Amino acid sequence: MRHQAWLAVGLGAALLALTGCGGAPAPTALSGRACLSKLSAEAVSYRTVDSPEASDSRCQIDTPVQVSRVEAVLSRPATMSCAMANRLDTFEREVVQPLAKDELGRRITRIDHLGSFSCRANSSRPSRLSQHASGQAIDVAGFRLSDGSRISVERDWRDAGEKSVFLHRLASKACRYFSVVLTPDSNSDHYNHLHFDIGPERFCGT
Repeated sequence: MRHQAWLAVGLGAALLALTGCGGAPAPTALSGRACLSKLSAEAVSYRTVDSPEASDSRCQIDTPVQVSRVEAVLSRPATMSCAMANRLDTFEREVVQPLAKDELGRRITRIDHLGSFSCRANSSRPSRLSQHASGQAIDVAGFRLSDGSRISVERDWRDAGEKSVFLHRLASKACRYFSVVLTPDSNSDHYNHLHFDIGPERFCGT
């Protein structure tokens, strides 16, 4: 009976994650010219690009852009939907920078990421495409601070210091901006990064 009870709990948690329940609704996403105009107004460094060629024709990006800097520079240019770029920019201005100042007394100068667009399946549901496949997600591995020091999700998430506090508070606040937030506490696939996406499902894995 105990095994069955734990199995039921596990299945319930899995169903919660699969349906995307949890977390707060994310703001409505922009598209097309209105979205590009907002990027320009916020001085985001980007260029419009064609949707990348992919082996799966379903891997298409709505208003694709290649972003090199929001307020902080990205560790390398990333191709994503304009809507995702706008959301990332808003999140950085409203959460990342103020939180870094409050918790660490320094500004964020670089966002280290593992990528945005990638034509691939969802790791937990291989029959469905990941939000990365439509440029609606980004995997953040860490940050560079204005004094040159670094914050690493892999190294600092489970630490007891101020960088860990910063990462946990940032992930919690991210649930108000992104539909799905996954952290090292979500599953082993996210041991070294925070996954943010603006897909149709909702799940706050903090």
